[in-house]
Amino acid sequence: MEFNTQNTLQDALIAHKYLISMYCQYGIETSNETLRNLFYENQKIASEHDLKLFKIMNEKGFYPKTPAAAKEVKQTLKMHTQMQEELTKNLAQSNKK
Repeated sequence: MEFNTQNTLQDALIAHKYLISMYCQYGIETSNETLRNLFYENQKIASEHDLKLFKIMNEKGFYPKTPAAAKEVKQTLKMHTQMQEELTKNLAQSNKK
């Protein structure tokens, strides 16, 4: 296999996706607030780099976008908003106990 620009970008994107998931997992699993905040900040930075890599790959035709129907986007937003509201409600209730 030839190691060209597309392969390099794909490897970098895979590595960033892995970093993002690991930073999230480590952030969830640590009880130290300073360390947790560091993991979440690193996750944010890796996500920003991931988006830059995606945009470069998309512009070069290596990672084409598949547009979602407006209805699907609306349904997904609604579902995740409801989930967030439920999590917030449950968190508030558990903090009262």
